[in-house]
Amino acid sequence: MSLCLLATLIARSAPQSLQKDSATILIRLDNYSNNNEPIDSIYLILDRYDLTGAGVIKRIYHPVNNEIELTVPNGKYFINIFFLGLYRDKHFDGIVDAKSRKKNELLLKVDPTSFFTPGYVSIPKEKIDFGNLSVTSYSFRIK
Repeated sequence: MSLCLLATLIARSAPQSLQKDSATILIRLDNYSNNNEPIDSIYLILDRYDLTGAGVIKRIYHPVNNEIELTVPNGKYFINIFFLGLYRDKHFDGIVDAKSRKKNELLLKVDPTSFFTPGYVSIPKEKIDFGNLSVTSYSFRIK
């Protein structure tokens, strides 16, 4: 009896294999240019390539070690990643082909960011060409 119970516990605690119709996508965010600082959060949109799954995933993720792992059904997907927090001006768009028997890794390199420091900003002077301005004509009536 105890041998049967032990075998059942071992079978349940063993890692479960993926189903044949699902794939794992590993998204790695390479932040080497910013001293490998952790990325706080991203907003991820994953949509089927044939546009039948109106937004399979629309969520905010908090990467662990700048990595996110997703389990999705096999297929081709549009992927949009919008960074939130410190890197909020960065985003990625692309197409991912998720297959169950293939290593589905997506490596995204984050560009260097610079912090705003008051007094160190130089705004170039803008030249205005008065000959190319579009002016709306107004009609004036003097009484």
